[in-house]
Amino acid sequence: MAQNQQPISQTKSTEHSVQTPVNIEHDSTTLINQTGNRKPTPNHWPTIILSVIFVIVGQSTAKLLENFYYVQINKRINNGVWTQSLLQTVAFPLLLLPFIITTKNRQQPPITSDRFHRKYLAVTYICIGILLSVHGRLSTMGKLKLFVGGFTQIYTTQLFFTPILACLINKIKFNRWVVISLIFAIATGALSFTSSFGGEPGDEEMNYARGSRAALFSGICFSLLLCNIQNVFDNYIFKRTDSTTRRPSFASVFEIIIFSSLVATIISAVGLQIAGEQHELKREMNGFSKGKGLYVMALVGQAVSWQVYWVGIVGLVFSVSSVLSNVISVITWPIVSVLIVIFFKFMDDEVDVFKGVALVTAAFSAAAYFYRLHKENRDSAKVWVPQIYF
Repeated sequence: MAQNQQPISQTKSTEHSVQTPVNIEHDSTTLINQTGNRKPTPNHWPTIILSVIFVIVGQSTAKLLENFYYVQINKRINNGVWTQSLLQTVAFPLLLLPFIITTKNRQQPPITSDRFHRKYLAVTYICIGILLSVHGRLSTMGKLKLFVGGFTQIYTTQLFFTPILACLINKIKFNRWVVISLIFAIATGALSFTSSFGGEPGDEEMNYARGSRAALFSGICFSLLLCNIQNVFDNYIFKRTDSTTRRPSFASVFEIIIFSSLVATIISAVGLQIAGEQHELKREMNGFSKGKGLYVMALVGQAVSWQVYWVGIVGLVFSVSSVLSNVISVITWPIVSVLIVIFFKFMDDEVDVFKGVALVTAAFSAAAYFYRLHKENRDSAKVWVPQIYF
């Protein structure tokens, strides 16, 4: 059962009406006064929780397989940046089936200036695809050129850029609970400096200047990516379904990922060919210590896991905002860090006090943001009268 709410100022007949929706759809949600483009309807908790699970499972699995890959190839340094960028988007065809299912028999509402909207979306998806590809390449380069603690510290700056860009691009306004959540999330990212990475460079391969720049600009790219995705929802997706009988569907999440990933995949594939990394892949497969089968499974597993991760990330932007999406992405790092210790047992790594405190601050960050969402639901219930859908 899902709920849609109407203002008290409507007639009594509206208050007692019962409607039957064609599809199970999602109420667009946001924090109160975050943006004027979204309706102040209650947050859809199942969608939020499912998206959080996707982020945690997707990112954890992808990072574990990435470590397995680098450990088995004896830490290939300064190569494979386009390969890792490609793995983050290449499995997007897997989303075609859920996209078709969620849009099947869905009657689209009439769109004003359809040609303009199509051009707008085409340009926006190309921009998001470029950001996806650049972010994947820069983040991989940063990890391969810089020790993991330094990379993590610099990459955490995305939590500064995302709120600033969200204010400028998405016109988001913040309250104290969101600020508290961001503070705890920043602390979580900062405390993750003791994490391990199988591809960390040795002293002779490190390039501090290049690695630092890559980490910084990859964080900026990720922030721009999230804010542009929210811009698509606010300025097109939600307006396209701005009706009392139609609400935005989760299919729009698959739509954004599929078209943007198509662009990113083309860019990364071309970059991989130009850099000649396809020859490295053949040599790696033949020399993989665990065999060719596990080599292929490691790469395929990473590709699939990244798609699960992106569905969660974009789903959180769809459900709430780019800020919550960034917060959840960062506070997942301590979980990944602990799992790496458990599965790989690096000689110089352990579940130390920093990882423990990072898990605590991550929990506080999530609690602060979710408490704000809970307060919004409670406050909106006093202002809006629900209609029941079967």
